[in-house]
Amino acid sequence: MTTPLALSVQHVSKRYRLYQRHQDRVLELLSRRPAHRPFWALRDVSFDVQRGEIVGIVGRNGAGKTTLLRLITGISAPTEGEIDINYRMSAILDLGSGFHPDFTGRENVFLGGAVLGMDEDEIRRKYEGIVAFSELGSYMDIPFRTYSLGMQARLSFSVAISVEPEILIIDEALAAGDAYFVGKCFERIRRICESGATVLFVSHNSYLVQRLCRRALWIHDGRLAGDGEPAIICRDYEAALRQHDAEQLNGKNFTALERFADLPPAEDAAAHDSEAANARGAPAATSVFLGAHSGTGNVWGTGEVRLTSVQVTGPDDEPASVVFSGEPVTIRLGYEGNAAYSDLAVVVLVTRADGVASCTLDAREAGLTIPPLRGRGTFEITLDPLLLGRGRYFLAPHIYRDRYGFASQADVLTFHDRAYELQVERRGRPYDVAVEQPARWRHVPG
Repeated sequence: MTTPLALSVQHVSKRYRLYQRHQDRVLELLSRRPAHRPFWALRDVSFDVQRGEIVGIVGRNGAGKTTLLRLITGISAPTEGEIDINYRMSAILDLGSGFHPDFTGRENVFLGGAVLGMDEDEIRRKYEGIVAFSELGSYMDIPFRTYSLGMQARLSFSVAISVEPEILIIDEALAAGDAYFVGKCFERIRRICESGATVLFVSHNSYLVQRLCRRALWIHDGRLAGDGEPAIICRDYEAALRQHDAEQLNGKNFTALERFADLPPAEDAAAHDSEAANARGAPAATSVFLGAHSGTGNVWGTGEVRLTSVQVTGPDDEPASVVFSGEPVTIRLGYEGNAAYSDLAVVVLVTRADGVASCTLDAREAGLTIPPLRGRGTFEITLDPLLLGRGRYFLAPHIYRDRYGFASQADVLTFHDRAYELQVERRGRPYDVAVEQPARWRHVPG
C-alpha cells in the first residue's frame, strides 16, 4: 500500500528583483525598462514528502532553505513550478511570527492562534496548556517586545504546536532557546512524529538532523544538492563546508579528495551503495576494501600521509563488511607517505548511523607509540570481542599531529570522514542495542 503524499514540490524556482536604489522601482514602472538585477534564490527544486516522514534541511546561510519553507507555507509564491499541500500545516519560520510586539503574551496567544487557523473557543481550551509548555506564566501579561529571544522562541513554539498539525514546519527558530527548552521541544516533535504527522525542519545542527530525521535534503546555491539518508547527506554537507573554508584560506591548510591519487580503485572498493556495486559487477556484501566515497570531499588532509586501504576482517581473517557482536574483528589501515613527526596520533572514530559517536579507537590509548612514518605500512586494530550493538556504523580513520592536545586543520595529515560503512549483526537477537555489555550474573535464593 502506497503511503500518501503530505506535500509535493515540483520544479520550483524563485526569482527576486534586486534594486540598487529605492527609486529604481519607480523608474522601472514609469519607463517600463528593467532597472533591477534578477536573483534566483531557488532553481528547479523537486522532491516529495510522504505522510509521516521526518525530513531535515541543511545548507549554508543564503543557500535558499528559508526561501523554500516560505514557498511551502504560502508566504510567497514560486516564480516557476508547483507546490501541493495535502494536510493541515503549522509553521515556525520566525520568532514571534504573527505576533504583535506591543501585545501581551496572553493577547499574542490568541492572535497567533487565529493566524494558525484556530477559532477563539479552541484557543481558550488550549490556553493553559500553551502557557504550561512555555513556562512563561508570570510573563503572560507583559508586552511581547520585552521578552528575550529565548522567551519569544518558547511562546512561538508553544502556540505553533498547539494546533496539533498534520505537517509541522520549523526553521532555525529554536536556536534561540536554552538547551533545556530545545530538548523539550524536540521531545514534543518526536511525539508529534510518532502520531503520524509529517515534520520538515531547517537546522545547522547536523547531529540533531541525524538523530531526529529519517531523511535529509541539502540545499546548495538554490539547488537540491542531496536527498537521502541523514548520515550521508550531513557528512557530505560538512565536507562541502570544509572545502569552502579551504578555498577561503587559499588551500593553505588542507586539500580535498582530488589530492589523494593513491586511493584504491573503484573496482576494489567495497560496495557501500548496493546499486553502484551491481552496476560495476562487484559483490555488495563483502570485499577486500571498504571503499572511500570518492568525489564528495569527505577525504581531506595535508597529504603528507595517505590512507591507501581500509580493511575489516572477521574471526576467519576474511574480508567482511558485515561482522557480528561478540566475535573478533580486525581493522587494518594501509598508509603511504612521509611524516617525520614525533607527535603523531592515529585514530578511528566509529559513528552510528543516527550520528551518535559510538567509540574512539586511539592507538596511544592502547599503548602504541607512533614513530615518524616513512614509506608504506599498516596499522592493525584488534577488537576481541566486538562490543558494538547491532546496527549500521561509519568508520572515520585519521592521522594527525597532536601538538597542543587538539588538532587544527593544519595538523591533519589525512582524514577519511565517515567514509566506510560497517554493518554489525548479532546472532540470535533481531533488535538493535547500543552496546553488547558483558555482565556477570549471580543468583542468591532466599
